[in-house]
Amino acid sequence: MDGEVGAPPDPPPAPPEDVLGWHNLRYVIHRGDRRRERTILSGTSGIARPGRLLGVLGPSGSGKTSLMTVLAGKLRPAADGRRKGRGRKHATDGLVGDVTFGGEPFHEGPHPASERVPLSYVEQDPRFFSNLTVRETLTLDANLHGGDASDVDDVIRRLGLAACADTLVGGDTGGKEVRGISGGERRRLAIACEALSLRCSRGAASAADAKTADEIEKKAGGVILADEPTTGLDAHAADKIVEKLADTAREERCCVVAVLHQPRSAIFRKLDDLLLLASGGRVAYCGPACDALTYFASANLAYVCPTHHNPAEFLVDLVAINCDAGEEAEAADAARVDAICDAWARTAESAAHAVVPGVRVRSPGGDSPGGDSPAAGVSAAPGPLRQFALLAGRAWRQTRREAWVRVTQLAASAGLAAAFGACNFKVGYGPKSVKRRAAVLMQACINTSMLAICRSLNGFPRERATVSREMRRKRGGYTAGPYFFSKLLVETPVDMIFPVVFGGVVGPMVGLRREGRGWFLATLALQTAASSTLGTSVGALSPSAEMALAIGPCVMVLCIMLGDETGAFAEVPDALAPLANASLIKWGFRGCLCSEFEGLKFDPLGDDRAKTAAKT
Repeated sequence: MDGEVGAPPDPPPAPPEDVLGWHNLRYVIHRGDRRRERTILSGTSGIARPGRLLGVLGPSGSGKTSLMTVLAGKLRPAADGRRKGRGRKHATDGLVGDVTFGGEPFHEGPHPASERVPLSYVEQDPRFFSNLTVRETLTLDANLHGGDASDVDDVIRRLGLAACADTLVGGDTGGKEVRGISGGERRRLAIACEALSLRCSRGAASAADAKTADEIEKKAGGVILADEPTTGLDAHAADKIVEKLADTAREERCCVVAVLHQPRSAIFRKLDDLLLLASGGRVAYCGPACDALTYFASANLAYVCPTHHNPAEFLVDLVAINCDAGEEAEAADAARVDAICDAWARTAESAAHAVVPGVRVRSPGGDSPGGDSPAAGVSAAPGPLRQFALLAGRAWRQTRREAWVRVTQLAASAGLAAAFGACNFKVGYGPKSVKRRAAVLMQACINTSMLAICRSLNGFPRERATVSREMRRKRGGYTAGPYFFSKLLVETPVDMIFPVVFGGVVGPMVGLRREGRGWFLATLALQTAASSTLGTSVGALSPSAEMALAIGPCVMVLCIMLGDETGAFAEVPDALAPLANASLIKWGFRGCLCSEFEGLKFDPLGDDRAKTAAKT
């Protein structure tokens, strides 16, 4: 029955040094004026034990996501009580408190525990490369962590991904939206990536030294934080996600903390521990989930869950304040919530959670108190060259599976070239052909550069979320260099095909010099490569795809304005002449002029002969 709450068998008791704890966290934001402040976390304390799934419940505005942000190290306490982060919107935000793992500071200090303890964060909407299969995605992650195919096969089996292992993940990181795996399978893939990270982080030690491996198996595998992993899923898929999180906690002996939104009773029964938050991040309960209803039904509180009622909904309703039922009802709800939070604050468990363990200092090269050196149990991560090879393989798969997009772009380039050629068909060798040839060359440079920069501007922002998540990893990540050069190696030769086709169609139709046509095509190809690199850089520096698409064309228009050094279309002021050297159009246009006009002979009477031939 829904009112009966059971719990799975407890794992063997963990040593105290494996516990993740947060102690008396206080987070207040001030919007420009200290009189306009909002308390997000108010003395929030709790613990998460290895091998157990801790579910975080609470109404909207109770600080669940903020707590996860603090635990993930994205928002850290500072010595002066000021927030560490970018931007000045909350420049006076105050965050104080401690986050520890095994009695050591988890994120702060010269040698935080997060340097040796794997930390994984499962996002609410995980993003992956759309044209990779589930197996290819996990294989790349395993290789970046120093794992192998056996790790991938084991994680696929445990997370129930065998049926979709060879299915494209899907998404919009490629040229268009690709249909792939379902939302539940995508969440399980995200959990699989983080479980793979924990598994590979201990793989090297297990293979090197059996004794060390036994010691490591007894210790926590790390920390997994999941921010609302069940949101947007149906009841069955959500139940399976929580089941996989609980299995991962036990099999990897890691601390798993998951924020859950509207869990059904079957999900509640799968929780090992429960953290119930009220408004302002106040703790109403933190302990075994199976004891929660008994605690609230005790004589001190006397809140009994009705039979056949969802325990999770009952508990959330207890700490929720209804602001739409009038002032009296709101005041009554606030008084009830205050009494519940005050009752928990008086318990021995609350006092124990608020106390910061005795901080143990670990020397840079020595062993930690738990017996782990900073590198103990961590697989050897690949170097920059290996990262480059792995990322180049991924970029090639993405590009190869977008072949139909490239064929469409190729057809568009050929069609546009035919239109240019028809408008300037056989310009001849008369005096007027000088300007017409220069105009065609200028238009060719502008067209190929504009198409290249628009493609690259729209490409990188689609990958930004995925790449940023992968680069933020302390283990199994990579730097910007291997990623950028791998894309350059794979995508630039493909992008250079389009200007070659464009020039190959335009040249014969316009009647450009045959001897210089090779240099003409090479110039267009190199200019396209430079434009693609510029577009990728603008896309990487822009905060969003919309911003990139707004800035990129402006940059290209400036290049066009400063690119005509012949004066045939516009005069560049002397003051801007040095700036013109940065124009891609200038150097491309100069190269095209050299390829066309060097050694070309004109007929002074060519225009008159053309008119006479046209009349006859």
